[in-house]
Amino acid sequence: MGKGEGVSTATAWEAYLRQARWFGGKGLAASVTAIEPMPWYTAPGQWPAVRSEIARISYADGRVEHYQLLVAYVEPGTAPAGLPVGRATVADLGEVDFVDAPAYPPAMTALIGALLSVPPDGMDWLDTAPLDATATMRLFTGEQSNTTVMVGASTLFKLFRKLEPGRNLDAEVLRALSGSGITPDLYGVLAAGGYDLAMFCQRVQGVTDGWLHATAACAAGVDITQECRRLGAELADLHRRLATAFGTAALPGTELAAAMQRRFDAAADQVGELEDYRQAARLLFTSAGAGPVATQRVHGDFHLGQVLYREADHSWVIIDFEGEPLKTLAERRELDTVWRDVAGLLRSLDYARSAHPDPESHAAREWCAQAGEAFLDGYAGQHREEPALLRAYQLDKAVYEVVYEMRNRPDWAHIPWRAVQDEARRVSLNPPAPTDKEQ
Repeated sequence: MGKGEGVSTATAWEAYLRQARWFGGKGLAASVTAIEPMPWYTAPGQWPAVRSEIARISYADGRVEHYQLLVAYVEPGTAPAGLPVGRATVADLGEVDFVDAPAYPPAMTALIGALLSVPPDGMDWLDTAPLDATATMRLFTGEQSNTTVMVGASTLFKLFRKLEPGRNLDAEVLRALSGSGITPDLYGVLAAGGYDLAMFCQRVQGVTDGWLHATAACAAGVDITQECRRLGAELADLHRRLATAFGTAALPGTELAAAMQRRFDAAADQVGELEDYRQAARLLFTSAGAGPVATQRVHGDFHLGQVLYREADHSWVIIDFEGEPLKTLAERRELDTVWRDVAGLLRSLDYARSAHPDPESHAAREWCAQAGEAFLDGYAGQHREEPALLRAYQLDKAVYEVVYEMRNRPDWAHIPWRAVQDEARRVSLNPPAPTDKEQ
């Protein structure tokens, strides 16, 4: 338990994790079985005292995961009401209250000041000019699998929560594409213990969250085909840049189909109702054929919440390259086809349809279909042929969404269920023809 300190804090952190948006073990039998403190960021005698602590999460099925707790310790009774996670006796500090540091602005001020003035060995700064430790700190409260704090007007501090050894994919891509304008610029990465723990990056100004932009438009019946066509073109640009930065490869279509089938089988083990759609899934997944399929680094979890819309010039900025949160780092790092990202955005437009006053109406479906067609035109050109792989990836993504929503947002589960059912009906009427010509 990390020098005995975790014994008195594990129970409090368990209760906190169960309501934390970024914790992937909600709804599962999980317990905090160890907490390992990292070195202090702040100087001895400084309050708040801040450090990272690595929580070992053990599941009933034997799986183990590691999550980062960025902890601020304050003198007993000095934390704002409602903020403390708990109270403990900690070596070098005595009796203290402990809190989740990103939710406590004074702790973030202390942390960033320490990282700038006396950077630890794992702090790799690329550009400190945009950083201001005295700036206003504000926790981003949107739905994320990590935690983001806005540091003034120009910088974001992104704390990585679920940890796996090695480089963080988001930081890796931003480092490679900084200065491109299509992604935010990277300012620095904090690492320790073999993990990337956090990064500092550009906070893009004058933009609207893509999900908010699309859902507002859908609710009002506003056409967004122009914006979607531009987004398709910018995704194609991103894919070209990623291929240049990280290289390309090829994968037999049979291996791709087998991987999709394995994911379906794993999902059906968790959500038994998916068994009814196994035959439709098999037909779609085998549509990749046996020939080689081009692969490369892709976004991996591309949806409207991962893009920012700049109304001034109708351009987009693409963010969050960590991939789907339910996958392992090794799975998310694997090269994939570009159609995973294309399918992800089309699935996201289907989610946006839920904002319409009548999501099942002809008007709502037309809005979604037209936006999707414009996006595909921007990505692949006016004379494209819809690849069979795209349909397979859309079902693959919808099945993933069913599991995710059943675990995290049951009230949303009907959206991917509807997509799975629609595709199964489509397959029964129009089975896809296998092809060896897909990208």
